[in-house]
Amino acid sequence: MPSTLLPTESMPILNKNRLEQLFARIERNKNPNTTETDPYLAIQFLSRFGLTSAKKVIEFLHTHGGTETINMIVQEIIKEEAQIQYVRDTSEEQVLKHQQLLFLLMAFIAKDKKLAQHVNEIIQKQIEQKLKEIKTVEAKKSSSIIIPILDENIRAYSSALRAVDQHLKSLEDELEQIEEELNALENEATLAEENHAYMIDHLEELNAFLQAPLFNNQPITHFVSHSNQQIANLSSQLAFLRAQHPPQTANSSNTSKSKEIESPVARKIRMLQERLDFYNAQVVQPPQSPEQVVQQLIERARFRLEKQQRSSEETSSVYEGELEGLRLQERGFHQALQYLKNEKILLNSQLERVNDFSQAHFIIDPSHQGRYRKHGDSYIFLPENINTERLTQEDFLQARQNYERLRSDICCVTPHYHEQRQQYLDALFNRRQCLQDRRINFIDRIDEDKASKVQLLHALSSAKAQRALLNQGSEALTPFTITPKPTRKPSRLDQQNSYSLMMNNLECSVSSPAPAPCLNRDISNPGTGFNDRASPVLDELLRRLDEVKPEDTKLPEVRLG
Repeated sequence: MPSTLLPTESMPILNKNRLEQLFARIERNKNPNTTETDPYLAIQFLSRFGLTSAKKVIEFLHTHGGTETINMIVQEIIKEEAQIQYVRDTSEEQVLKHQQLLFLLMAFIAKDKKLAQHVNEIIQKQIEQKLKEIKTVEAKKSSSIIIPILDENIRAYSSALRAVDQHLKSLEDELEQIEEELNALENEATLAEENHAYMIDHLEELNAFLQAPLFNNQPITHFVSHSNQQIANLSSQLAFLRAQHPPQTANSSNTSKSKEIESPVARKIRMLQERLDFYNAQVVQPPQSPEQVVQQLIERARFRLEKQQRSSEETSSVYEGELEGLRLQERGFHQALQYLKNEKILLNSQLERVNDFSQAHFIIDPSHQGRYRKHGDSYIFLPENINTERLTQEDFLQARQNYERLRSDICCVTPHYHEQRQQYLDALFNRRQCLQDRRINFIDRIDEDKASKVQLLHALSSAKAQRALLNQGSEALTPFTITPKPTRKPSRLDQQNSYSLMMNNLECSVSSPAPAPCLNRDISNPGTGFNDRASPVLDELLRRLDEVKPEDTKLPEVRLG
C-alpha cells in the first residue's frame, strides 16, 4: 500500500474553482500553446475516469485512486507555494541589493562632489600662485593683449551707457506722459465732483417740488397751503444762511473773478431765493390745477436754462453742472406732467406700481408694464406677443438690448442719474488704477535702468583706471604685474672696500716677466737672475701681500697708508 499524505493545517481548501484551475493547468501543460482556462477541461478529466455525476466523484475520491489524485494535487499546490515563496524571497534580495547599490552610488556621488570641490580649491590656489609669479616681461606681453581688450570693453560700456540713457529717457518721457494723464484724470474727477454738487442741488430742488401735494388727486388748495409753509421755511433758511455767510464786498480788481466763481453757499442762497419767488407767485396768483403748476415749473426750468446758456456764451463762468442740472429738472417735470395726465405710471425697482416719485424707479407706458422683467441685476424689455416660457438666450440678449436702448426714457431722473454716476465712478476708478499700475511699472523699470547705469559707470571707470595704469609702463603697479626691486648702485666707498677689486689692483701692479736667464749661470744659481732684475716695487708688493687678510678689511687710508 502506498503511503497517503494526510492534509495539514496549511493545506489549501479544495473547492470547485481550485479543482477547475488545477485541471486546466494540467491540460495546459500537455498543450502549452493554450492560454485560456477552459472549465470544460475539468469535465474532460472526469470523463476520462468514467465519472459522470457528483456522487461518482465523491465515491472516486474515497477510493485509492482518489486519494492518489488528491495527494498529487496537494503536491502540485505545495510546489506552487514554494515557487511563489522563492520568487518572493528572491525579489526581496534584489530589492536589498538595489538599495545597497543606490546607497553606494549616493556615497560615491557625495565623495566625488567633495573631491571636485577639493580639486577646485587646489586649482584656484595654483592659479593665484601663478598670477603672483608672473614676471615683468610676461606682464608686458599680457598688457599688450589686455590693453585692446580694455579698449573694447570701454567702447562696449560706453555704447551700453548710451543705450541705457536713451531707454531711460524714453521711460521717463512715458512716465511724464502717464503723470500728465493722471493729473488730467484728477482734474476730471475734481470737475466731476463740482458738477455733482450742482446736480445734487438741482435734484434736491426737483425732488422738493415732486413731493408737493400735486400727484395724489388732492385739491389744489392743499398746494396753496403747502406754498405758504414753504415760504416760511425758505425765508428762515435764507435768513440763517445770510446771517452765517454775509456777502463779501469785492474789490475792483477781483470783480470779474468774483462774478465768475460762485461759492456753494452763494449758489444755495440763489436757488432758495428762486424757489421762494416761485412759491410767492403761486400765493399771489393761485393755480387752477396741478398740471398748471407743473407746466409753470417746466417753463421756469426752461427759462433758467436758456438764460444760463446765453450767459455761458457771453462769459465762461457757468459750469456744465449748472446746465445739466437744469436739463434734468426740465426732464423730471415733463415726467411729472405725463404722470398727472395718466400717460405714464410709476414703478419701483421691483417693477411694482407706486404713486410716489420718491419710491419710483421707472415711468413707463401702462400698456408695456407686462413686458418688463427683472433679469439678474438688470432688467429686460420683452417684445410683444412672445411666449415667456420658451425664451432662448438670444431672446434674453435682445430683450436686454431693448432695455438699454429705452433706459434713458423710462427711468426716473434721480435714480437714473445716480446709476450713471456710479458707472462713471467705476470707470474712473478703473482708469486711475490702470494708470497707477503703469506708473508703478515704469518707476520700477526706471529704477532698474538707473541701477544698471550705476553698474556700467563703475565698470567703465574701473576699465579706464586699469587702462591708465597699464599706460604708465612697466614701473607701474598693475593687478597683473609685480614691479621688481631696483638694484642698489654701489657707492665710491664700497668700491674701495671691495676685496675682489683690491686683488685686481694688486695684479696690475706686478711687472712683466723677466727675460730668460743665462744657461750656465742661471742653471747653477736660479735665484740670482730673478733677484737681479726684480724691481724695487716687488719687495713692497710682497710685503703687502703678506699683510693682506680677507677677513680683516681695513680702511683705504690705513691700507694705502
